[in-house]
Amino acid sequence: MTRNVAVLAGSTGLTGRYLREVLDEDAYYDEVQALTRQDGLDTLEASQLPGATHLFCCLGTTIKAAGSQAAFRQVDFDFVVRFARAGKEAGARRMMVVSSVGADARSGTFYLRVKGEMEEALSGMGFESLHIFRPSVLQGHRAQARTGEGWSIRFLRAVEWAMAGGLRKYRPMPVGVLASAMAVAGERGATGRHVYDFDGIYGLAGGTIS
Repeated sequence: MTRNVAVLAGSTGLTGRYLREVLDEDAYYDEVQALTRQDGLDTLEASQLPGATHLFCCLGTTIKAAGSQAAFRQVDFDFVVRFARAGKEAGARRMMVVSSVGADARSGTFYLRVKGEMEEALSGMGFESLHIFRPSVLQGHRAQARTGEGWSIRFLRAVEWAMAGGLRKYRPMPVGVLASAMAVAGERGATGRHVYDFDGIYGLAGGTIS
């Protein structure tokens, strides 16, 4: 009988903490392995992910928190790609990853370009199922607050009623909704490559929005 083993990278961040709780309570998984940046993600090998079948990646930082563009790229590209490769070699068939609204490998914005390059790298690895999540600002309690993010959330919530059409994808996203959507994709998501923004994430999570 096939065992379902979820491996979560970035388990101590905002999304990772919520998702870890969801996965731990999900009877679908026989085991949940949690990784943090302290687990040597820069040298991660398949042998460190025994039995992996489902990969969940919540790794991410900001240029300010990382200290430089190079340090940011190491977390949001290098670590993510290394995790995906190791997981694929270990036998994982599905991967769920947090990206960003506006991610584009050809973007003139460094942050969005790195996110887009990460998406392209994962798309070329041949996963049976790849689910990419592109939320805007996330709502939830962080262990360490990000400067300016609180003001961004308050501003976006104040003008959310006017964010219709193409602007809907920039609406703030409750982190619990994102975590639920990722869990659903892991268990029941269709095969192939799928990208979700605000409406898609809510729809996958089974939430209702106006």
